[in-house]
Amino acid sequence: MNPYLSAVNQKLFFCNLLLKQGANGEPEKLSPVQLEQALCQSALYQLEAAYGYYLQEIAATYQFKSPETVSSVESLADSLSSINKHPAEAQEIHSLLEQKGTWLSQLLNAHKCLSTISSQSEKSSVSNSPIAIVEVKQLDDVETLDYDLLGSWHKSFVEMVNRHREMMVEC
Repeated sequence: MNPYLSAVNQKLFFCNLLLKQGANGEPEKLSPVQLEQALCQSALYQLEAAYGYYLQEIAATYQFKSPETVSSVESLADSLSSINKHPAEAQEIHSLLEQKGTWLSQLLNAHKCLSTISSQSEKSSVSNSPIAIVEVKQLDDVETLDYDLLGSWHKSFVEMVNRHREMMVEC
């Protein structure tokens, strides 16, 4: 059995659990903003981890000898190409990432933005000001994370994984 299959399932389950935890409050009793942010960011990290494991699952299913080395769709394609395999699953994922508006490209872009800390050590033109001023950069490409958006990404991910697994057979 493919060891990555259970890792992908676990990450998708954890994401779903986090989303349900935040969304199950009664409408008149909303979660605090900080709790929602924490749950949404945690769910995003679970989805990104599931994505990484899913790439490795595909590599293992097609019997690539060291699937743990696969870390991107490009390395997946290169790895599988080295054993003369070009599965449609890798091509679909690559296509989803090439198009900016797709759920997968948005998910990975949001994760990248959350995982990147801007350098605040740079001197600004207001460094002589008597009060501390911190420049905040707005990332226009990233939507605000919320339960609906993450739920949509989760649903799309689960649908893709289920569809792929129906078609993938261990070679």
